[in-house]
Amino acid sequence: MKNLVLVFMVMLFTLPMVGQEFEVTPNGLKDKTNLENDFVVIDTPGKTATELYQRAIEYINETYKNPEEVIKGNTENEYLRFNTHVSGIGILKNSGVKVITNANYVTELRFKDGKVRYEINSLEIYTDTSPRQNVSFSGKGWSYYIYNSKKGTLKQPDLKVLTELHFNSTVTSLTTFLMGETKTEDW
Repeated sequence: MKNLVLVFMVMLFTLPMVGQEFEVTPNGLKDKTNLENDFVVIDTPGKTATELYQRAIEYINETYKNPEEVIKGNTENEYLRFNTHVSGIGILKNSGVKVITNANYVTELRFKDGKVRYEINSLEIYTDTSPRQNVSFSGKGWSYYIYNSKKGTLKQPDLKVLTELHFNSTVTSLTTFLMGETKTEDW
C-alpha cells in the first residue's frame, strides 16, 4: 500500500508537467485525452524535425546500455524505432500472491517541426515466473489479464497504475530531453 501511495505522489508531481499521457484500457495503451489514438503527440515548440531527431538519438545513446542494438529502424529526421526491455514493470496479484511482471516493447517516434508522435507499436507484458505467462490487456478465465473482458471490470489495478506510470514517466523524460532540459553535470 505504501508503494502505491508513493506511485500516486510521483504521478502527481511529474505528469502535469507534460500533459501527454497514456492510459491502460481493455483495448491496449491509448492516449488519455483521445482513447481512439494509440499514440501521444509531444509538443516541442521552436524545435525543428532535424533537432528533435538528433536529440532523440542522443536520448537513446544516454539511456540505453547498447544503443546500437536497440535501434531497429530509422529514417533520418523523420522516423526512429527502438526496442526496450523493462524488468519489473509492474505487479499483478494471483490468489493473493504478488507476481512481478516484465515488458518488452517497440517505440516508434515520428518527427515534424514542433512535435513528435510517440507510439508503442508492440507491447508484451509477461510474468517473471517459470513457465513465463503472457499478460493481456483484456481476457477471461484462468489467463493473466488487466481487464476482465466478460464482466468489463478492472482486475489488476496495481499493474494498470504501474504500467501507466512507466510509460508516462518515459514520455516526460523524453520530452524534457527533447526540449534540451537535461541535468547539469558538476564535475
